[in-house]
Amino acid sequence: MATSLTGGMVRGGPDPRVVGGALLMTLGGSALLLQAAGPRMVALLLVGLLLGISLYHASFGFTYAWRRFLVEGEGRGLRAQMLMLAVAVLLFFPALDAGQLFGRPVGGFVAPVGGSLAVGAFLFGIGMQLGGGCASGTLFTVGGGSTRMVVTLAFFVLGSVIGTAHMPFWLAQPSLPPISLVRELGLVPALT
Repeated sequence: MATSLTGGMVRGGPDPRVVGGALLMTLGGSALLLQAAGPRMVALLLVGLLLGISLYHASFGFTYAWRRFLVEGEGRGLRAQMLMLAVAVLLFFPALDAGQLFGRPVGGFVAPVGGSLAVGAFLFGIGMQLGGGCASGTLFTVGGGSTRMVVTLAFFVLGSVIGTAHMPFWLAQPSLPPISLVRELGLVPALT
């Protein structure tokens, strides 16, 4: 940031090197993706990038909204999250109930609940506190140029790799059977 003659902070524009590097990576990644998977995947990459840029400039973060609600009593971000969740449920529950969308089979990922969930949630919470954010928050701040959060991201990836290596152990632990509200209750009761 630059300082004005009056001593106040003046917000600078985007760093041209970062923007140029991001554009080069986007073009290179798009070219590789086009060769490997075709134009549909390139279009999905571009949609994802545009959504990411939009969410970044809107400062839409999941952890931040909860923190503001708990600390300051400000619930605007939380209401936005609930609205997003409600729209997603209204769009996807009917497809899950039908078992298909546009002639293609669809299904939710339904997994058993057991001790592995409790241990994972506990470790995730500790990691969030030590790292200063959750996975999406870490990616958000790294994408915004925070080099400090790159260390957090590296350890997040390391922890994920270790967890994946131990996955058979965790899946073998006692657990409750998986429950799908749409399958067990039907569409309308699952929505309410």
